[in-house]
Parts: sequence; structure tokens; C-alpha cells
Amino acid sequence: MSIHILGIRHHGVGSARNVEEALAQLQPDIVLVEGPPEAEGVLHWAAHPEMKPPVAMLAYNVEEPHQAVFYPFAQFSPEWIALNYGATHQIPVRMMDLPLSHTFALEKSKEKTTPDKSTDKATPVKPDDNLVLDSPSGIQPHPDPMAYLARIAGYDDSEWWWEHHFEHNYLKDQAPAHFEAVALAVEALREQVITPTEDRDQLREAYMRRIIRQAEKEGYARIVVVCGAWHGPALLNLAGTVREDEKKFKGLPKVKVAATWIPWTHTRLGLFSGYGASIVSPGWYEHRWLHPEDLGIRWLTKVAQLFRQKKMDTSTAHVIEAFRLAEALAALRGLPRPGLRELNEATQTVICFGDTVLLKLVEEELIVAHRMGKVPRALPKLPLQADFEFHQKKLRLEVGETRKEYELDLRKELDLSRSRFLHRLEILGIDWGHKQRAAGKGTFKEVWRLRWEPEMLIKLIEMGIWGNTLEAAGSRFLLDQSQRGQSITEVARFIQQAIPAELFAVIEKLLGRINELATISSDILELMGALVPLVDVSRYGNVRKTDLSAIHLLVEGLVTRICIGLPNACYGLDEDNAQKMFGHIRQVDEAIRLLENDLLTQTWYQTLGIMLDKQHISAVITGCTCRLLFDAKVMETEETARHFGLALSAGNEPAYAAGWLEGFLKGSGMILLLDHALWNILHGWVASLEEGHFVELLPILRRTFSRFDVGERRQLGEKARRGRVVSTPVNRRTQTVPDHFDPARAERVLPVVRQLLGI
Repeated sequence: MSIHILGIRHHGVGSARNVEEALAQLQPDIVLVEGPPEAEGVLHWAAHPEMKPPVAMLAYNVEEPHQAVFYPFAQFSPEWIALNYGATHQIPVRMMDLPLSHTFALEKSKEKTTPDKSTDKATPVKPDDNLVLDSPSGIQPHPDPMAYLARIAGYDDSEWWWEHHFEHNYLKDQAPAHFEAVALAVEALREQVITPTEDRDQLREAYMRRIIRQAEKEGYARIVVVCGAWHGPALLNLAGTVREDEKKFKGLPKVKVAATWIPWTHTRLGLFSGYGASIVSPGWYEHRWLHPEDLGIRWLTKVAQLFRQKKMDTSTAHVIEAFRLAEALAALRGLPRPGLRELNEATQTVICFGDTVLLKLVEEELIVAHRMGKVPRALPKLPLQADFEFHQKKLRLEVGETRKEYELDLRKELDLSRSRFLHRLEILGIDWGHKQRAAGKGTFKEVWRLRWEPEMLIKLIEMGIWGNTLEAAGSRFLLDQSQRGQSITEVARFIQQAIPAELFAVIEKLLGRINELATISSDILELMGALVPLVDVSRYGNVRKTDLSAIHLLVEGLVTRICIGLPNACYGLDEDNAQKMFGHIRQVDEAIRLLENDLLTQTWYQTLGIMLDKQHISAVITGCTCRLLFDAKVMETEETARHFGLALSAGNEPAYAAGWLEGFLKGSGMILLLDHALWNILHGWVASLEEGHFVELLPILRRTFSRFDVGERRQLGEKARRGRVVSTPVNRRTQTVPDHFDPARAERVLPVVRQLLGI
């Protein structure tokens, strides 16, 4: 009987080739691979013809699916080579890491005892140059033990050191020597250095030894173990650790874990996975795996082809000179052949002419190489996942890691179905699509930007508790959230989500919930906040062919309640609450104008008229009310000018006048450009202010005028230069003639006006 430990780096090309070679030489009768034992039930899918890496095993807590972990595989991953060897030669393959049923349970118990999770994270640090391997202080914890060996060899990056010595520098028919060298290096390190996760590593390695012993007991004669290089030396002492290992497993908590396969992406290979390993250049690794004989010429040719596709002149001479430079760099660094670093530096110097921006294109398109794998269609799926895939294929929405934009015309059946599908996903928190602003003001157009991320599948599995279809899950989820919510505005937003998702079965219940909350609510701000999303929903009626009569009735009731309670709600507000009320009044005004309901519009403006003459209402709100009545042509210019003059009269406190002016002018200075009567009132008021009052009000006035558009401020400055104007307010048409003024006095006013206007 023989046991062979193959210490590898996850996703390492050289490791994969040496594993492939070692398996062919050793011809094992069982292969043990680092990974969760819960995944053994789905391992046979790895050899399925439709399985196309990159893919990942997804393992998750059945009771709480958000607790999950991915185990990614590329075609150049050593573990993938081992899995496929077992399937091809029909020998058993077992996963030998600590079961996730224990790992997840331990993590949950740790969360309960450690409220501050930030303390659990290891902080990466650079190796101390003064720390040597035979430090008298004993074993040293470090998150990257390989950094010590890299420093000794003259490297400042342990990844590059490992890459050059164990991955890039592959020697054919030397697999035994390769794995012996890896084992010796790691064994020396483990005598002097430990990782921050030492306790967990010891538990994992104890379970690995248990699996190896079990294979021995079952009579397997040639056992091959494929695991992370760091664990290799710990798996050799099998006989002397039995009792200690078994003690570690007593009383360990457990949870139920399920596993499946999902498509993965090259971009996601750059993130830390279940192995605790990642790579930043999967496209380069794939190239090295497919073209092991390439010294760099083929890679640089791909770079040239990429630039030519982007309409950039790249000649054969560029490729030749870049390759010569890469070879020279490799020779200077004592490397047998150019690696990615040398090829990148040569590309930037020769082909990109030193431009780092162009090299970014190479990184995105070739070094990372956006690619997404595939899993077999027959792979067992949860009902909600199957419903998602059915509609995704039916609606011809492409699942990929690159962003793709869809402009939907809701008057077309296909686009309407796509919109409904994406809105349902949005309700469930699966943000595959992000809605963008569409050009134009019509409600029949939507723009969605789609980009798939594998983590979204976890959310899909997690939301499976609400139903077997997107429609059922979305409906039940919204109902549950509405019963938990105590805010009218929040429930109104649920209706706003339900209408475009066409979850009509829940709308009546959501409306009932709003009525229930509105009946007991005396908060006018809540009612005003709920009105806006409901009015927005009502605009979908014609496009989505939806009967929204119940919503219209609810909107009418809300408007009535708002109009009854608003004047009293505005009474005696301080500055902060007055500003909040100001924003709500503007939003409600816009919503009512969108409704185009004459009766509601009339009721609303009658309420604003009451507020205009009501005492003890904040000047900001009164100014806003006057402006809204003026814009709606409910109030003529003469009447507006009268209120303007009263508010800015010398009898009022300067702070009141400034607040009223802010409420009136906030959002647009165009009214001052077009209405000369109002301009003259403002001009006279500013001129009448005493110096002390002016200095006091200057910050408020500057804040008001500085929010105007640049063009408006410029035109107001020109108008201020001309001084007062004479206007004849007939139907808002004016004829202006210069008024008599003293040029010297006007010159002194201009710097002050410029300060006011922020120009």
C-alpha cells in the first residue's frame, strides 16, 4: 500500500500539469481531493459532456441559504484534473476536507459569541525584513508564510516567486521531484511559521487524516491525495495522531448542507473562494494551459489581434520587438522564459508606447478574459431556480458577466414580458438587472442594464422558501413585508413594485393594508410620502393594460386627507421640519399635476390658497405656496407681486423675508428674468436693507441664488447691471425702458449683487 501527497496551488497551471502527470504514472485506485464531503453526491456531474469550466460547486446551509461557499474550478485547476481522472478511469473520488456541516455550525456559534466580526479577520501585513526563519521568539503567525521564502530568493511578491518556480517553470516527466520540492519547502516553513487560522487548519487536517485512514481500512493500495501545499506535511503522520484527531470531533455542532454546480466566471476566479485562494489572471492561465509550448510569441500575437480589432495600428514588427524585450527582461531576472510580468512590460513599452491605459484593455480582454462556464441542463435544481431559467431562456435574456443593455418598448409583448420578469427579480432582491433612465418622458419605455453574478444564485435559493415560481415567491414576500411594515410610504412602495411585476393577486391586500394604516395615522408627512409612489403606479395603467380603479380611489382618499390636514400640519414648524415639509409639498404638487384630475387639482390649490394667508406658517412654506400657485396660473402676476411685496416689506423681519424668498425662488431663477415686476420688488428690497441686516442675511441669500443654473446666474448678473426696469404687466408681456438712475451708485451695488448670485 502507498500514499502519495500531491501538494498544489489551487488554480495553478504547473500544479495541474504535474498532477496530470503523477496520476498517469501512479495509476491510483482512489483519489482524495481537498473539498467538502457534502459535494460527493454531485461529483459525477464533473464528467458530464455539457459541463464547461469555469464552474463552481455551491454548498449552502439548507436552513439559511445565505450561509454558503463556492469552490471554483477552471480547466487548469489541479482538483478539476483529479475529478476528471477519477471519472475517466472509473475509480472513486472522495472529498476530504472538514465537512461544511461542522464549519457552518461553528461559524454560527462564533457569530453569537463574537458580536464584532471585524476582529475575526486577519489583517495582511508585510513580512518583517528583520525576522529570520530561526527567530528565537519561536513560531511566528503570518497570513502569507511563503513570503519568507520569496524574500530569501529576492522576490517582493510570494505569488510571483511561486509562479516562477513551481507553476511557470514546468519540467516534463519531473512530477515526483516537483512534489518532493514543494513538500520540503512547506515542511521547513511549518516548523517556524503558523497561519492566523491555525486552529481551524488543525481541525481540517485531522479530518483529512481520518479520510486517508478510512481509505486504508477499505483496502485501497494506491492512494493519491490532492490538497493545498500547506496541508501536505501534516498528512504524513497517520498512526501517531489517531487518538488526538478523534478527540477533536467530539461534540462538534452540525447543520444540514446541500450542494450543486453553478456556472462561474473568469472574473470571479479572482476572488477568494472556498479554498481561500484566488488568481488575478485567469485568461493568462488558460492560455498557458492550452499552449504550454508558447514562449510568448503566441500571446503577443493575441495582443496584436486585440488592438487591430479596436482599429489600432499594430504591426508584425511590434510583436517581434516586444518579444525580444520580454526575453531580455527574463534573462536579466534569471528566468528560463518570459512570464506575464515581462510580457506586460514589453507590451506597454513597445506596442502601447508607454500608455498604461492601453494595457488596461489587454488586462480586461486577455489577462482576465471575460468568460462564463456552463453546467448540464439536467442538473437537479430547486423549483424556483428552474422557473427562473425557464423564463430567462424563453425571454432570450443572456446570462453573462459582461454588461448588456436592453431597451424595452412596453407596447410589445416580448418586451413587456421581459420587464415583468426583471421587476419580479428586483422584488426578490436578485439584482441581475438595474433600471436605467430612459430617454423621453413616455411610460412605455424602460432601459435595463444586466450583469449576472454567481452570488445571485444564492439569493435565488434563499428566496425559494416563498414559493416555487417567481410570481408566487414575489407575491408572498411582498405580503409578508407589508404585514411587518408600519409605514404607509413603505407599503405604497410595495404596490409600486407589484404593478410593473404584475403581481395583481396581492395588490388588493396591499391596498387594504394602506387603508388600515392610513385610518390610524395622523402623520401628514406619511400620507404625502405614500401619495407619490401611488401616483407613479397609476401611470402604468394604459401601458400595462391594468385595472387601477382601486388605486385611483385610494389616491383620491389620500389627497382629501392631505388637503384637510396640511394647513394645521404646517403650523409652527421649526426650520428643519419646514424644509422637510417644503420638499413634500413640492412632490405632492408634481404628483397631482401628473394625475390630471380637475377635481383633485382644484382641491389642492384651494388648500394652498388657505395656507398662503394663514398665520404662523414658516416663511419657506409660504413662499413655496405662492410660487406653486403662480406656476399653476391660479394666481396672476399682479397678485403674486402683491404677496412678494408684502413678504419683503420693511415691516417684516429680514430673516422672514429671506426665508420667503428662498421658498419662492428655490429650483429656478427664470421667473426673475421674465417677470420685471417681481425683479423690481427684489431689487428695491435688497437696496433698502441696512448693512447689519444685509450681512446677517447674506449666507441665506447666497445659498438661494447659488443653486440656480450657471446660465440663469449669468443672465441675472446682466440684469442686475442694468438696475431696475419699468414693466407693464399685461398678460405677462412686458415692455421695458431704462429708468433714471445714478451710474455711480449702481456701480457700487454690482459687487454685492455678484456675491448674492454667486458669480
